[in-house]
Amino acid sequence: MLLSRTLLYLPAQLIGPLAQFAAVVVWTHLMPPAAYGTVALILAMQELVFQLCLAWWSSYVLRYAAAATSPEERQRQGAHENAVLLVSAALQLAVTVALLTVGDSPLTPGLFAAAVGYTISRSLTMHMAERARAAQAIGLYTAAQTVGPVLGLGIAIGLVLWTPTAAAALAGFAIAQIAVLPLLWFAVVPARTVSLDRTVLRRAFFFSAPLLAAGAVGWFTVNGIRVIVEQFEGATAVGLLSVGWGLGQRLMSVAAMLVTAAAFPIAVERMERSGPEAAYAQVSRSSLLLLAILVPSTVGVIWLTPPLVDLLIGADFREATRVLLPIATVAAAIRNLRVHCVDQVFLLLGRTGFLLGVNLAEAAATLAGCAAGLAWGGLPGACIGCLAGSALGFVICFVGAWRQGLRFTLPPLLKIAAATALMVVALALAPSLQGELGAKLRLVLTIAGSGGLYLVALALLFREYWPTRRRAG
Repeated sequence: MLLSRTLLYLPAQLIGPLAQFAAVVVWTHLMPPAAYGTVALILAMQELVFQLCLAWWSSYVLRYAAAATSPEERQRQGAHENAVLLVSAALQLAVTVALLTVGDSPLTPGLFAAAVGYTISRSLTMHMAERARAAQAIGLYTAAQTVGPVLGLGIAIGLVLWTPTAAAALAGFAIAQIAVLPLLWFAVVPARTVSLDRTVLRRAFFFSAPLLAAGAVGWFTVNGIRVIVEQFEGATAVGLLSVGWGLGQRLMSVAAMLVTAAAFPIAVERMERSGPEAAYAQVSRSSLLLLAILVPSTVGVIWLTPPLVDLLIGADFREATRVLLPIATVAAAIRNLRVHCVDQVFLLLGRTGFLLGVNLAEAAATLAGCAAGLAWGGLPGACIGCLAGSALGFVICFVGAWRQGLRFTLPPLLKIAAATALMVVALALAPSLQGELGAKLRLVLTIAGSGGLYLVALALLFREYWPTRRRAG
């Protein structure tokens, strides 16, 4: 079930993030570092606004929406959801305005309007994606994840070619998201009325309040480095940092979501039907599948950073990105493994307070490490400090999950390591096979060949999981 649903979710996990990845690459060629630094700060601000104003409800819906089975229950839930989303939009507007006014970047009317439009439309679209995932409406989830980024990138490139500013880039994505949002809303929320249910609101608040705080704290774990660098080094340094740091975070998030989009709803089903032991076993299987994606992805990005940066990234950003991308990739891999697998044990148990504690410890360690690292070693030192903080958060959460009953066996881990080692051998031998082919084609063939070899090796090592045919008679 996990593998089949993962494949169904695959387009959503690839198309939208690839568009966002392409946007980063394009901006390094079309924007100066200071302008891209402003874009990166506002993108990070949007994530904070979502965590403060709407993520609490998205978490509740993802965990408990399946409990509404009858048409009447779904209508009541939808009417309440409409009310929550409208109130959330007003809160997002207030928080966005407050954050924009306290920032250091020059705030023009165009940038203000683009930032507000982008932030609110992006947050609501993100919720629609989670709402569709809770209902396992894969087609709607795919639309929510892909239409805005893909269409928005096309519009944004056109606007940036006309005027290479942060406002133009943000406006392009805002236009696309605002266009698609009403269609998603009507399709995903099963009601056309508005009614606030205080009982549901209280239940959602008590479940999600620790997650709200944890999400806001977690934002500082990932994006606090941008705030610290802006305060001490300015917007240009943020732009130079954000390419390597943002790409590393983005690549590992995409790799993680390839398997985790389908994983948690299945774990919830196991919890409801068979209890904690079955749910933990599902989390363990999901974690192994996630490791099978994250480990080779991390190693591959680190190995291929020099040619990737030389071929894709604009000249002004290359030197910093070569150094920062490998560090960011490792930090993101560690954090995604915790957030998308180990945390699930405590979400299933409803122990969201523990996750708040983990996020507080991780954020404190990350921010302290970032500030100390920036003073000691510049931007690379800041990234290393964040990596140390994420590692600490993972260790704390993993120990807690182990005590609750989450278990892993050594043989599957060794098989993943062996397949990755074979992939590294292929990467090491690749230069001798370059011949006269162009640099881009060589890179594509290297990635395809080493990745294909890894998949073949992994399939052979895990051949006991292959489906078997039953003989007739």
